[in-house]
Amino acid sequence: MNNRAINCVDLICNSCGCSPDDDLHVETVARSTFKLFYIYRGSCVMNIDGVSRAVETDCSVLVFPFQRFRIERAEGLKFFWLEFSGFEAAAIVSQTSFTRESPAVGRLNLPGFELLFGYPDCGSDEIYIKYRNSAVIFLIFSYYFEHYPAAQSRENSYVYAARQFIEDNYRSHGFCVSAVVDHLKIDRSYFYRLFKNETGLSPVDYINRRRISQAETLLSNSSLSIKDVAFSVGFTDQMYFSRVFKRLNGQPPSEFRRRILFNSEAGKPDSL
Repeated sequence: MNNRAINCVDLICNSCGCSPDDDLHVETVARSTFKLFYIYRGSCVMNIDGVSRAVETDCSVLVFPFQRFRIERAEGLKFFWLEFSGFEAAAIVSQTSFTRESPAVGRLNLPGFELLFGYPDCGSDEIYIKYRNSAVIFLIFSYYFEHYPAAQSRENSYVYAARQFIEDNYRSHGFCVSAVVDHLKIDRSYFYRLFKNETGLSPVDYINRRRISQAETLLSNSSLSIKDVAFSVGFTDQMYFSRVFKRLNGQPPSEFRRRILFNSEAGKPDSL
């Protein structure tokens, strides 16, 4: 059965591939996704938000959400790219030294590293393919965690602290962005811009996605009523919970649970 509508994956591979030697890739549209470039051969000058940087063989560049970029000059260039998004995207990036101000890192010197960029199947909606794609992204970034770990700046420290505070409090009824701003003691507008620039999500969307992610787990693995699930993840209004759930999953929570139960029953072995 096709699980097109079931979305339990919080790290999505949007696209991936490689550039042929004679293709000068130009991208001018700012997106809400992260885009990782790994220079396999040659060199180029990449312009990100008006700042040009020379990038050489075996180096990597990460374009953050809503940044504009283009490759201005290239010499014998071949690169691989991986575009990704989702609730966990900012979390994995925060473990590396990639930042908006310093989006490039040096050589990895890992034979065959480029092959990992060819593994994701971004054209499939099957849930098991999405999980495999997510695993490949984690695998790729594990090498950046190892060789280029994070050095916290004041700005991404705010985002990290906000994510931790949200994780600790999202189940509380009445928890909202104002509580995060009060905890951090920074300007609300500044926090909103900073958080969205770093994660690709507004603070409200991030909180809702965290709540819905937990709701998916409860709907899949407990006998709680939908009303109790909503209450458990911080929603006081079941109707609002259902609207948010449907917006993020393409189906109401009742249909999500029905599909999970159907697939579970279909996977059981026949009785002896």
